[in-house]
Amino acid sequence: MDRTYNKDEISYMNTKYGGNWIRMPDKDPYKKDYILYATGNATMSGRIYVALPNKPLTNEDKIKYNIM
Repeated sequence: MDRTYNKDEISYMNTKYGGNWIRMPDKDPYKKDYILYATGNATMSGRIYVALPNKPLTNEDKIKYNIM
């Protein structure tokens, strides 16, 4: 089982490590658990991650967010 995070934990990691390296495309306030996925995108600061709701990924999600 993958580690899940809530919105506050993700916000804290973004501020602690800087660079806004975790993106949250889903703005639904009722979602509580997110899983971090590495994307194929990177900046000079490092890999970009996307936090998606805790549910199985579809092929469309993988393509849309460039998930590795």
